[in-house]
Amino acid sequence: MNHSFLLFEILGIAALHLAVCRPDQKKLYYARATELQNNALTGFNNEVTQVDESNCAAILLYSCMLGVHILANRSETADLGLNEYLDHLLRYIEMTQGVRNLVIADWWRFLQGSEIQPLTRLSVKDAEPPYNIPRECQQLSDLIQESDLSHSSIQAYNQAIDRLFWVYDVADVPASTHDNIRWVISWPVQLSAEYMMLLNQRRPEALIILAYYGVVLHSYRKSWAVGDCGAHLVNAVNAQVGSYWKRWLSWPMQIVGSN
Repeated sequence: MNHSFLLFEILGIAALHLAVCRPDQKKLYYARATELQNNALTGFNNEVTQVDESNCAAILLYSCMLGVHILANRSETADLGLNEYLDHLLRYIEMTQGVRNLVIADWWRFLQGSEIQPLTRLSVKDAEPPYNIPRECQQLSDLIQESDLSHSSIQAYNQAIDRLFWVYDVADVPASTHDNIRWVISWPVQLSAEYMMLLNQRRPEALIILAYYGVVLHSYRKSWAVGDCGAHLVNAVNAQVGSYWKRWLSWPMQIVGSN
């Protein structure tokens, strides 16, 4: 392999998987996963200074895998409170933003004809409005309409909601459960800088939208890399917002609490 940073990250995720498969040795595998991740990050930081045709595919794969690594690393979340867990999930989302910023914006057309062409096809699925979503999801549109927001915030929220509804449609959320991670990062990678700013400011509307992404994660709970992340995320958001906002979370709380 020409890109050792990608190999290190693949091995790091393999170590995380072994920690799940062999819980009696999980401390060993978690430590190994961290060591491999650090090696990968060092190599990546050297590589990313110049993105071109020779490395854009490896950088895309690494960026996706790094997000999965953060999501799947139970050793970093085992003792976290709900507020700290929310910080952890925001870090995961911020990592996936690198996929778009580093690669997709400039190199997507090239990647569609590269050696990872089959993967780019897997990442695209046609779904057009009106999306096939649970009627409860329409509450998000009502939330934005009823809130006193700036024009830029309304645009950011509506874009995040549209992309979230698209994921609900293509992944058949919450009717289907999955044991893979195919659509897990497809929402975070499409988020705008404006929405990320609102999310980092812990604006209630941004957090409530995030809780509905928790339902997406919950649909992937059969995947070893995701597990109970969705339930933890919804509960973390529910603990963060005030009583006025609880009614918008009743459906996500019901979904994660009933499985």
